[in-house]
Amino acid sequence: MLWLLLAAGGVVLLWWRRVRRARDTWLHDLNLIGKWELEADASAGESEQEAPAKPKRTLNFSGSLARGSYVARDGDAVERGEWRLSGNTLTLVATEGEVESKAPQRYELRLFKVGKIGIDGAGREREIYLKRDGNVIPLARRPKRRG
Repeated sequence: MLWLLLAAGGVVLLWWRRVRRARDTWLHDLNLIGKWELEADASAGESEQEAPAKPKRTLNFSGSLARGSYVARDGDAVERGEWRLSGNTLTLVATEGEVESKAPQRYELRLFKVGKIGIDGAGREREIYLKRDGNVIPLARRPKRRG
């Protein structure tokens, strides 16, 4: 009986470590810290010249991989607050700005590929954001010579 209990405990421990490692990998790939801009709506069917200029919508996250502070800009409107991730749920709690309610806003977060995420919830229905690193261009490293 004791062996069975120890074996079950070992299986649970291994499962927990694997889930934790997968979560850490997902957070690393997500790389939420930084500036994200709303992807232009290419499905509208209007050319850029015909379409009215939309205000730029951005999210800027800072902090750790799973929580921190944010600044949301929608044209001239600015909202600041705290954010956190729990599973695939992004929770934004506004602390200042043009906020109707101080209640936390919850959104479903999806990672499409590195640098491209989807946010879905009230006020941000099926929005796709692209990571903007500013004017920094990542350079490929040269392989080390063996000799």
